Amino acid sequence: MVVSFVAGRLPASRSPDWKGIDAMTFTCIELETRRRLLGLSQADLGVCVGLLAPKDPDDPRPVSQHAVSRWEEGVNGHDVPPYWVQDTLPGILDRVGQVQEALARWAVTFLRGLDPDADGIVHVPTYRSDKAFARAFPKMAGWPASLWNNAALRAVDSLDDGREYQFDLVR
Repeated sequence: MVVSFVAGRLPASRSPDWKGIDAMTFTCIELETRRRLLGLSQADLGVCVGLLAPKDPDDPRPVSQHAVSRWEEGVNGHDVPPYWVQDTLPGILDRVGQVQEALARWAVTFLRGLDPDADGIVHVPTYRSDKAFARAFPKMAGWPASLWNNAALRAVDSLDDGREYQFDLVR
């Protein structure tokens, strides 16, 4: 599943010279719904925003869960997030979806390489913490573990190889 946004989509109030194109406003409920479709918590989305659009590229700090909550609830009673969120988040959510898709494709290969135990069960590692995920996959350090957990689940669901899989929690 890839979550994509319409090309050229800008908030209606910020779409200069886009004659003939009905630009839609990126609303608070759409942000929340798209985040949930990607299987991200508010904190996980904040981490992704920090990685993909940091305020300071030399110090990519995550956006707080509280900030993401405010964007989704509407700041000061508005039904749209702040304009910079409207401009930035669709691209970030697209990129996260692309990362998830790539990870899911790689996970299929990874899972096929796992040997079953004596009972014939293939144990699939999933991660409770981002630190445990980063230890297992150093190239993914900084990304939320939920991306792998989502990808691993989707990969297992896509396999029709007659093997039995069990998701094991790694702390």
